[in-house]
Amino acid sequence: MGLSRWLRDMRLSMALLGPLGGVRSIPAMPEQTVRDPWPGNATVGELLVQGSASHAGVTRILTYARWTGADWPDQFRDWFQSFEWLRDLRELGSESARAKARAMVATWIGQPMSDTPLQDPSVTGARIAAWLSQYDFFAASADDSFRRSLMTRIVLESRTIMALLPTDRHDWTALRALKGLLAAAIALPGQSGFLARYMKLIDAELECQVLPDGCHASRSPEAQLLVLRELADMRLLLQTAKVPMPTTLAAALDRMAPVLRAFRHGDGRLALFNGTGPHRPEMVDLIIARALPRGHVLARGMPDGRFMRAASGNTVLFADGGPPPPPGFDALTHAGLMSMELSSGRCQIVVNCGASGLPAWRNALRDAPAHSVLSLPSCPPVLWRSDGHVETRPAVKSDHTVLGTDHLIELSSDCYRPAGAGTYHRRLYLAQEGTDLRGEDRLDSVGPAPEFVVRFHLHPDVKVELEDTDILLHTQEEMWCFRSDGYSSIEESVYFGGPKPTPTLQIVVRPAEILPESEEPAVEPVSDEQPADFAEGDEARSGEPHDMPEDPADAQHPDEEPHAGEQDEHPQQETTEPGQDPSSPAANEPADEPDALSPEEESPAPVTPPVVTPPVLASSIRWAFTRLDG
Repeated sequence: MGLSRWLRDMRLSMALLGPLGGVRSIPAMPEQTVRDPWPGNATVGELLVQGSASHAGVTRILTYARWTGADWPDQFRDWFQSFEWLRDLRELGSESARAKARAMVATWIGQPMSDTPLQDPSVTGARIAAWLSQYDFFAASADDSFRRSLMTRIVLESRTIMALLPTDRHDWTALRALKGLLAAAIALPGQSGFLARYMKLIDAELECQVLPDGCHASRSPEAQLLVLRELADMRLLLQTAKVPMPTTLAAALDRMAPVLRAFRHGDGRLALFNGTGPHRPEMVDLIIARALPRGHVLARGMPDGRFMRAASGNTVLFADGGPPPPPGFDALTHAGLMSMELSSGRCQIVVNCGASGLPAWRNALRDAPAHSVLSLPSCPPVLWRSDGHVETRPAVKSDHTVLGTDHLIELSSDCYRPAGAGTYHRRLYLAQEGTDLRGEDRLDSVGPAPEFVVRFHLHPDVKVELEDTDILLHTQEEMWCFRSDGYSSIEESVYFGGPKPTPTLQIVVRPAEILPESEEPAVEPVSDEQPADFAEGDEARSGEPHDMPEDPADAQHPDEEPHAGEQDEHPQQETTEPGQDPSSPAANEPADEPDALSPEEESPAPVTPPVVTPPVLASSIRWAFTRLDG
């Protein structure tokens, strides 16, 4: 056991001994009311009353004193042990909901501290904040014994937070632990050590997590939302107790709220980058209002977070222009380097697939094919460690140029160099007041380009129609056309940006096949007398027509007779004399075999079969989304 681990366990053991003044120093009820500003879900509350719990798509049947299970995902377990579902019972508001809340809290505080899972200060902090903010709902009318037991448990569990912080994990969960400590300090001002410990840790944590431009260090809209919600709670707690707000907290709120607003599409939902899941627009509005009530401020840029937001007309384009975040902030990271999302008005068009806490989906949704970006089947852009954190961190360069109402975004990364693909370049040009988006995805590989595809995942509300070589995309308000100089197809996809996983479609573009210039066959000009089907024999591709050389394997016409030398490869093959009818009986009689070749007769020289050169893939794909009724 390391020294730091030994010291941590020793502090935890000391914390469980209780305060120096003993239980007599603990009041029988909170001295200061702690409010919960967030709405609950009455449907979830009704399920709890009926004996089951549902969160993030996972539902489990509850049994007495069971707080975890082998088949419980970590996200579901942490939510259940956090008691944040008390607000759902409060939202239901019935007497049965009140009784259920009180009974479940009594079961938790009735178990010995030694048997209680307290190793995660984030979950403990959320539980303390939930107990105090819902105290009037489930505990104010309870008997004295229950209330004293609850307040004693709050003090003991708060002391474990003091002992375990800070941890090696610097994300929104560290702020949730600090919020629980602050809630205990506000409700129990006599426990002066809680507030002192909070003030000592909050500045360093915010300086570590919040970048100068207001983005969270994890580069995730999901973390941006969760952190801002915790900071909004802290603001309310400090204002309630009339405690001066730390300067770093006020500055973080001022910088982070405009960035969260910039991460939103026209329908109010968040762009699905780096582990972002579904959030109701009304909830996002409420978090921003609680965090920054002064007005509707939108971040102009995110140079430190390295996200590109291009808005022209009513069209919004997002692009991820940064590398994976540093260690300690990569729990939510996805491999969607240089991926994009596109929306017009209140309709999303191109999206990423999103994220899920379910183990069966989590890894698949993290990889590049679940994002609207180029991917190589043979080489993932990011490698993961066994614990789910990032192992390789490719470099990414980005530049955003604004030309009036037009936007040019240029991105590049070395993420595919291990596969011999060179540097991956992506150019995005949004023009014509947002009605025209043009792009190019290119690999600067030495030699033939490896196999790759470019994917554009479509929002489930987009209806797809194929028209000749174009792909028409119908939203609820507009119609867009997709074209490319590659081979486009429509395939199935899935979208995790809504209340539940939803089947959807994706446009998959593969590069065109070309020939080396030295092997281009000579093509005779097509005369006007030639049949139309001969002149139109090339395979059609999506987009504008391009003159492509024929495949070498098809250079020989199927009706063309084989060379004479090819006949000698089959000694038993029957032959006919020149001018003789092949159907006559004489033609079927074996010829007299000469004893020796005459000097005038020569054996035909063997002919080597033509070498079929495999097609070479183009190293780039150009594409465009154009609004037709704009």
